[in-house]
Parts: sequence; structure tokens; C-alpha cells
Amino acid sequence: FESSRTGDIMEDRFKKYINNNFIGAHRDNPEQFIPSLDQLQCEQQLAMLGDYTKLKFKIDIKKFGQEIESYDNDWVNYLPRDGKDNSRQGLMLWGLEGDSCNDSLSLPEARQRAGRKVMEVDFKYPTQLYKDLTSIHDLCDYFAPLGRTFLVQANAGAYFPPHRDHPYLTRDCFRIVAFLENTHNDVFEWEQNGKIMTINEGNVFYVDTTKVHRTHAWHNGSIHVIMNIPKTWENVMKLMSVLAV
Repeated sequence: FESSRTGDIMEDRFKKYINNNFIGAHRDNPEQFIPSLDQLQCEQQLAMLGDYTKLKFKIDIKKFGQEIESYDNDWVNYLPRDGKDNSRQGLMLWGLEGDSCNDSLSLPEARQRAGRKVMEVDFKYPTQLYKDLTSIHDLCDYFAPLGRTFLVQANAGAYFPPHRDHPYLTRDCFRIVAFLENTHNDVFEWEQNGKIMTINEGNVFYVDTTKVHRTHAWHNGSIHVIMNIPKTWENVMKLMSVLAV
């Protein structure tokens, strides 16, 4: 194959198969995807937990509902797409310094707003909303300081298509998901690596979101929390200490 300084490292006939250009990114910044020993150790231990595993935490749904009610008018659209009807909203719990609960939730939006390449671990400042939601403090404070952590609200018909999040060994965070209002299996579905997760409201799971996953809601107001936990050995050991089984 011919290569050039501009990044064309393969014949044109192969380019139609490229979804994410890890080849070019690796060439431009090799260290971006080469893991350290610490990163490898964390990933090996997390891999022992499988695609997902339940944790001992249980969220008080009634208390959460009472606390979130005053923010009913603050939800902002999450990753809207022109021409696509997909009713998903979010609220920021741990964001960039100075963030409010309705500042940019997604990494692309936050990077555009910040004017730099912020990472998950940079979202380490609790918002006022987080301070008000005492119902989730035991869970979140156990791992604090957190990375980008936010509420997702999906209304009837809303979905996230199959995707992977940060599928490389040098990812800076792993993820925990807490399922809150209207998230039991009759009204909400999370498919993880081809399997439908069994969910009850208030359940908390470690989820390997580097694996293919998707969600779908059949009821308005299906709310869950996405927590990005900085990937340190200490946090992996904290996770191992609160497995339900």
C-alpha cells in the first residue's frame, strides 16, 4: 500500500469500510492507544466482570422523584439529530468547572464550548443539581471525584442505536449505570452485547460500554444515570468491593 504524509494509508477501495479511523489516529499520535501497565491491569480486572454486573447499591426511587421534580423545566436535548425525531434529554451532574445542570452534556458539544479537547475525567465538578439530589449521593460519593456524569431521560419511542463508547485500552474512565424512574423491563430496554439486561428501578450496574449496546424506551420519563469513573486501580478495587455477587 502507498502511504503519504496527509494520512492516506490505504487504497481507495478499502476506505468505504472504515468507520472510525484508528489507523490514522494511531499514526498521528501513537501514545493515544498504547496502554501503560497500570491501564492494562485495570482493563484485565474489569474484563473479569463480564459485560455487566449488578452492584449492591440501591437508589430510593421515591426520594429521587421528589428531588428531581423541581428541575422538570431544565432538561435539555441530548445529542439531537436534524431530521430525526428522538426524544432524549439530559441534565449534567458532574461537569466542567462552572457548569450548570443544562450545559453541554456530550463530549463533542463540550469540546466545542470549551475550545479544547476535554476528556471524561475533566468533568470533575459537581453541579448544583448534583448537590440537590441526595438520593444518589451514597453511590456517587463512594467513587468521587467522578468524571462526566449525567442524567438521561428517554421518552416513549426514544432510543440510542447500537454503539460502543471509548473501545480502547487507554480509555480514561469505566462506566456505572443507575436505573431510576420508569426503567423496568416492561417500559425500558438496555441490550448489552446481544443480551437484554434484567432491570428493576433503583438497580445499579457496572456496564462494559466498550461492548456494543443500545437502549429503547416505551414510556415517557425513563431516567437513568451514566457515571464515568476515573480508571484507577483504587477505583477498580472499590468496584470489586461492592459487587452484588
